[in-house]
Amino acid sequence: MYFTKVELHNFGIYKGTHEMCLTDQIGNRNITLVGGLNGRGKTTFHDSILIALYGKQALKYIQEKARSYDKILLEHINKHATDDETYVAVSLCLDDGTSLRVKRTWTAKGKKVEQQIIVEKDGVVDKYLGESWSYYIEEILPFGIARFFFFNNEKITQLADDTSFEQIKSSIKSAIGVSSIEKAIEHTDEVIRRKKNALAAFESSEENVGYQEVEKQISDIDTRLAESTRQANTLERRCETLAAALEAKEKEFWSSGGDLGRNRDAIKAEMQKISSEVERVQEEIMQLAVDASTPLFMCRNLVTQSYENELSSQQSEVKLYSDRIIVNLHQQILERLAACGLSKSDLRTVQNIVNEVLVGHIPKGATKEPVKNMSATSMMLYQRLIAEVFQNITQRIDTLVNRVDAQESELMSLDAHLGAADEKTLAMQLFDALKTVEAEKALADAEYQRQQEAIESLKRQREALVSKRIQLIKAIAEKEHTNDDNARIVKYAAMSIEVLREFKVRLQREKVEKLSSTATNCFLELVEKDSLVSEIKIDSKTLDVTILDLDGNELLKSQLSAGEQQMFAVAIVWALALTSGYKAPVIIDTPMARLDSSHRANFVTKYLPAASSQVMVLSTDEEVYGRYLDLVRDNVVDYYTLLYREEEQCTAIVHGYFEEV
Repeated sequence: MYFTKVELHNFGIYKGTHEMCLTDQIGNRNITLVGGLNGRGKTTFHDSILIALYGKQALKYIQEKARSYDKILLEHINKHATDDETYVAVSLCLDDGTSLRVKRTWTAKGKKVEQQIIVEKDGVVDKYLGESWSYYIEEILPFGIARFFFFNNEKITQLADDTSFEQIKSSIKSAIGVSSIEKAIEHTDEVIRRKKNALAAFESSEENVGYQEVEKQISDIDTRLAESTRQANTLERRCETLAAALEAKEKEFWSSGGDLGRNRDAIKAEMQKISSEVERVQEEIMQLAVDASTPLFMCRNLVTQSYENELSSQQSEVKLYSDRIIVNLHQQILERLAACGLSKSDLRTVQNIVNEVLVGHIPKGATKEPVKNMSATSMMLYQRLIAEVFQNITQRIDTLVNRVDAQESELMSLDAHLGAADEKTLAMQLFDALKTVEAEKALADAEYQRQQEAIESLKRQREALVSKRIQLIKAIAEKEHTNDDNARIVKYAAMSIEVLREFKVRLQREKVEKLSSTATNCFLELVEKDSLVSEIKIDSKTLDVTILDLDGNELLKSQLSAGEQQMFAVAIVWALALTSGYKAPVIIDTPMARLDSSHRANFVTKYLPAASSQVMVLSTDEEVYGRYLDLVRDNVVDYYTLLYREEEQCTAIVHGYFEEV
């Protein structure tokens, strides 16, 4: 398989329609050089091919942060586009001569994306192929294998920095086909779990009870494994964060010479701020002191007593008026009774009754002269002064006292810190902070390693339980007579898993041996030191990668230089691509950022011409340029440059290479 054309329309920095026509190997010429400065769209071009071929699945490779596919598509719509459509298209030719063109197009509908995929076969739109493209592309070039053909410097750097070889192990499984076998085992195991429900006749049997127990143990381990994996991911992110923080602290420490008094100045500024606040509080206290109600507040007990006396006086005045009325009424009643013509005995009886009723309300002493009382308005103002004004003054005083106390405490604290800042320079403080981050990082790394070991232990336990479960299922299936079909399915599915596992072991043993030899040859081809490595050994069971020196001793990857580690990663990817058995173009984005001159020369002269029949290199002007361009020029079939046009604020794909454009 090889590419014949790549098309971009309003994709990322590419405004309008842009095309790049590509050619398969012609003689010794198999490399297409695509030059571009940083920020000119090299990675965008690389990602467009992955999106066109793999769609949503490409999300796993082109970015690390958890973003939705729709959001990625929205972010890649050119902001200055003159129409609403965005698309990427890749034309390719298969080994049997069939030509295909896959085009993914999308339009923004608010925060949503309306998507469409169109596939043409030999120039004719094939609707069925478009609907099933995700399955068809897995037949041509599985996504797990595509990682060995389409890669950028960031991914290679990650592989080079992966001291535990975990990414390499996953890649090895994909390359030698073990991942497919593991999926087949997983799916067959799922069939067993589903069909097992039909064998309910043995619910009380010893085999079934044992099966249920094993199932529960597997479920518990799966839960613990998921939680441990989540914790490991969290710890890994924390380790990365602490590593970045440590690097930042180191830079800050070594450049801290001019900032020794920064903390001291900050404390003084804070103290000045608090002093200003104290002055404002004092002004507020003075305003409260000259307020008209403050003198009355100072003798508030006398004011309250005066109010209560006035209130008592008014009540006495009311009683005086009521007494006068009662006396008058008593006199009038007696006079009316005397005029009624009653007999003397009846008159005395009635008079006695009236006297008995009113005797308690008739004043005995002389009537006092009325006193002039306050008006109702004055009493209301009196009451408001006591209930509201005095209360507000009390609250304001409490508030001001609390503010003064708090400010004095803070001033004392800042004064103590100021003394500490004078005694200890910023550089020493930064050194202490640096040591603290180092300790945190060491603890986080140790915890992450323990978590990884716990995960591996859980995986081994689960594998043993799965084997036990299969044996129990076989025993159940052999005793089943009433449900022959389901029993037969379970029995043969269990046998299939055993066969697949044995096949996996044998395939892994055979393929890994070949992969080890290929990886060794590729690495020796790329590195400058012939006496550095004798073999890259891969364990056929655990897939652990070991680098051996000429004496057969283990050589840690940390003992390699940064360039040698990068070459090691390239050699692994190269070997995986060769071992996979697939023929596909190789696309490399910014490949030589960490390589020195000798490794760059080996990279362009030994790897690029042999990587594939079609190799696309997306390079800056500091990589495949000058001497390195001269070294590889005889292998170049075509040249392009990603040229940024300032007036249009977009990148164009033009023929030629950098200064030739």
